Amino acid sequence: MSARLSVGLWSRGMELVRKEWSTFFLATLGTIFMSFAIVALTIPYRFAGAGLAGIALLTKYVWDISPAWVIAIGNLILLGWGWKVLSPRFVLWTLYVSMLTSGAVAFFELFEYPMLNDMLLAAILSGILGGLGIGLVFKAGASTGGTDVLVMAARKKWGVDVGMYSFYINITILLFSWFVVDMERLLLGGILLYVESLTIDNVLKSFDRRKQVSVITGCPEEVRRFIVEDMNKSATLLEGSGAYTGDERTMIMVVVNRRQAMDLKRFVVSVDPKAFIILADVAEVVGEGFKHWKHI
Repeated sequence: MSARLSVGLWSRGMELVRKEWSTFFLATLGTIFMSFAIVALTIPYRFAGAGLAGIALLTKYVWDISPAWVIAIGNLILLGWGWKVLSPRFVLWTLYVSMLTSGAVAFFELFEYPMLNDMLLAAILSGILGGLGIGLVFKAGASTGGTDVLVMAARKKWGVDVGMYSFYINITILLFSWFVVDMERLLLGGILLYVESLTIDNVLKSFDRRKQVSVITGCPEEVRRFIVEDMNKSATLLEGSGAYTGDERTMIMVVVNRRQAMDLKRFVVSVDPKAFIILADVAEVVGEGFKHWKHI
């Protein structure tokens, strides 16, 4: 009986490892990028920050305390306060990312980095690299901790608006930064955070970006056959009529990647030069053949 139990636990453990492997890889890689950006491109220029990382930067500038300690202790306190209302997966991955961040920050602090003469360039690079790291962590379904834990727990406990409270918290931290850094570095910190947010959005969208192709053609059967048999995709057929001519037409709608969109466009033009083709960017697709709804 004990042998069966051991085998069962082992198989469940291996299944969990396989299921969470991509999360582990992306969260680890993203955390390394984020930590490097803090140490090499933010601290040397005394840029202001937001969230728990912003508080860690302030303690570094005022008391020369390593951000590694503030991030680790701050996340432990926040997770201890909110763990009862947060999901176990969220807590465990947040704990992993926060501890790895502390270790990575402490490691990168062992080295010296060349200073850039242009602080604006440094702020932009920090925002891009930090945003790339945070975006990868978010893409993995993990969290960087800090104020994320605070507002998520507050939402579960009191139903507060996550976006609004995150904004208030970050603005408060930035205002406190005014007493520590000069106005120029405060503004550069704002630019850094803006670039970081844009990079996060683009990282999250780039993994799921597709093309929606809508084809209105007089040869719908040829186009349908090409999509199903040659491209191994499915499509939706919509019957309609022209507003001006009143002619009955079939519109074929399909979501494909960029290369497939070009292949489909070339084929449609080859069989029906008068076809009407609409291509639109799609940020995310959920359903069979694409992202599963459980991964939203």
